[in-house]
Amino acid sequence: MKYLNSITLAMLLVAGSVANGQVKDHVVERRLIDAVQAYKDGKLVEATAALEQLLVDQPHYSDAEAWLGFLYERQNQSAKALPLLESAASQRPNDLEVATNLGNAYFATGQFDKALTRYRAVELLNARMFEPYYNSGTIFLKRKEYPKAIAEFQKASGLKPDDGYVYNNLGVAYENARDFARAVVSYKKASQLQPENGLFARNAGLLMAHQAQFTDSLPYLEKASSKLNDPSVTLVLAETYAKAGRRDEALKTYESLRASEAQNVTFWFNLAVLRNQAGDSAGAEQGYRRVLDLSPSDLDTLNNLGLLLYKKGEYAQSMEIFDKLSGLNPSSTSAKMNFAAAATKAGELKRAIPAWKELVRADPQKTSVRLDLANALWEVGDYDGARFHYLEVLKLDRSNAEALNGVGLFHLHAAHLPQAEAAFRSSIEANTNFVPAYNNLAITLERMNQRTQAIAILEQASKIDENDQDVKRNLRRIRASG
Repeated sequence: MKYLNSITLAMLLVAGSVANGQVKDHVVERRLIDAVQAYKDGKLVEATAALEQLLVDQPHYSDAEAWLGFLYERQNQSAKALPLLESAASQRPNDLEVATNLGNAYFATGQFDKALTRYRAVELLNARMFEPYYNSGTIFLKRKEYPKAIAEFQKASGLKPDDGYVYNNLGVAYENARDFARAVVSYKKASQLQPENGLFARNAGLLMAHQAQFTDSLPYLEKASSKLNDPSVTLVLAETYAKAGRRDEALKTYESLRASEAQNVTFWFNLAVLRNQAGDSAGAEQGYRRVLDLSPSDLDTLNNLGLLLYKKGEYAQSMEIFDKLSGLNPSSTSAKMNFAAAATKAGELKRAIPAWKELVRADPQKTSVRLDLANALWEVGDYDGARFHYLEVLKLDRSNAEALNGVGLFHLHAAHLPQAEAAFRSSIEANTNFVPAYNNLAITLERMNQRTQAIAILEQASKIDENDQDVKRNLRRIRASG
């Protein structure tokens, strides 16, 4: 996460129109005063031109050099300002404004050591000025000498405690020094001092969000989002709403960013997740498919889309998604398991069985997977294979109701009715709510000519699950057969 810094240098307006300068005749002095007034009236270009001409006529006139150097700096022409300010400083070594502005010109031209020397000279002349400390701190920020920057900004804040820029830059220094707690305090102070400054609010909000202070960060991120035309800030605001549990606001904010974030994979993924959480499965699917348009091999998206399609009952599509995911991520057990489950639901048992077998080989102790394999083998008519795996499950879990039911099915298929009855009753004993065992026991009892008992078993099953269609169908049939 990147944080915009505000490290503008503090510049000083040259104090007087003819302060500490040479004594000049009335006409020259009048020209200087008029040029300065033009600047104060907002006529920067005219003031600059007037001072340039004045220095042509009166070379080395320190007052004019000081002012023109200052105006050049205001126009980001520090290279042109340097010789003028150096000349003025040589004539006026104790002039605070000239020394400060010369330091700024050195800074702007990358001459940091010279700039620091000038700022130190200003500190000696007047220790109550915050500007040299502020500007020195800015140099140390540039040099990534963060402890030194912190020390300078702390001095500046003591001299000017109402300046938001000082606290913001102190926050930048603390953050880069990885003292995040103090950085947050400084950023918040900067924002409180200048509530209309979106940048200060941004820095406070982003760092707090980065530190998982989601609820506290929101007022600052909301302010920054409203003040700055920066979709990246609004995107963090949306993410923070989500992390703070404010899903509706998160979703609304995400939706507002669709145009600016059209190519942002993470944006579409998060939007899809939120839509899905809000019950908008169609919108979630649209979001996930947008991610895959941009990044066809995104593993998380393939997984989530596959699960979404499975939940919607679109098993064939879900199967193909998980098949692709398994190919891209061969070590993923969950991808293989989900593929096999979707293939089973889609009726593609010949594709599901090899996946189930691979999963069983990878983890022979995982009874749930072995049961899925056994059930699939049973469905395709491999009864011996199914029985083998049901028995393997029972070696690990002697009271597994589903495995006992499977053994019962094998005996029922082989017309071993007493063994089938015993297995189904054991399954019911292991899990009194496992309805398939009741249904299969009733069929076994019917074949053993125990119709009344079969009906009683089915009636018992219908109380457990009144909507089970197999139970309803068999109960109607057996009753009708009497």
